[in-house]
Amino acid sequence: MEKNKTGKYVKYAIGEIVLVVLGILIALQINNWNENRKAEEKELKLLLELKDDLIETKNDLLTDIERIPPILKLTNTLYKSILGHQISDANPIKLPQGYLLGYPILYPKLSAFEAIQSEGISIISNDKLRKEITDFYQLHLNRVEWAEEKIEELNNKVLKPYLNANSAYGSTCKDCADLFEVNSNKKRSSRHFYLLSRADDELVHMLKDNFVWLTVLNRRYLALSDTIDEIIALIDQETNSKR
Repeated sequence: MEKNKTGKYVKYAIGEIVLVVLGILIALQINNWNENRKAEEKELKLLLELKDDLIETKNDLLTDIERIPPILKLTNTLYKSILGHQISDANPIKLPQGYLLGYPILYPKLSAFEAIQSEGISIISNDKLRKEITDFYQLHLNRVEWAEEKIEELNNKVLKPYLNANSAYGSTCKDCADLFEVNSNKKRSSRHFYLLSRADDELVHMLKDNFVWLTVLNRRYLALSDTIDEIIALIDQETNSKR
C-alpha cells in the first residue's frame, strides 16, 4: 500500500511540475509576444518619423539643386570673359556678392535617425532597409558635406580675400543713402557686386576649382535625391506590411 501511495504521489508531483513548466513557458511566450509587439510598434513609429524627416530633407535638397546651375553658368561666363580678354577698366566684370554667399548647403533633418541610434539600429528589422538607412546617414551625407566644405573653404578663404584685394565696390542701387536702404526688402533688385577690371591666372584657377567642386556637389545632390526616394519606397513597403 505504501508503494502504491508513493507511485501516485510521484505521478502527482510530476504532473504538478509539468503544469508549472507549461505555465512558465506560456507566460514567457506571452511576454515575448508582448515585447515583440512593442518593438514592432516602436519600429513602425520610428520609420514613419524617419520618412517625414527624409521628405523635409528632400525639400531642402531640391532648393539646393536649383541654386547650382545659375552659379555654374555665372562661373563659366566669367571664365570665358577672362579667356576672351573682355575685361578692362572701361568694361569691368560685375560679380554679385551673392556669388560668394549663395552657395548651397544642405541641412538634413536628423532627429528620427538619432532616435533610431539611441534605440539601437537593430530595431530596424529589414536588413536591406537598415543598410540603406545607415549608408545614407553615415556615408552619403558625409560625402555631400565634404564637398560643401570644399566650396565654402574656397569661397571664404581664397576667392573672397582675392576679390576684396583686387576689385572695386559696386551697387545697383544708385540712390540708396545707406546700407539699410541698400538691403531693404522693398528694393529686392538692389545688389552689391564686385567690379573686376583685370584678371590673372590665380582667378582663373579659382573659378575652375569652384566650377569643378560645384559640379561634384551637384552630382552628389542628385544621387542623394534618388537615394532618399529609394529609402522612402522601402519604408512604405515595410510599414504597410506591419499595419
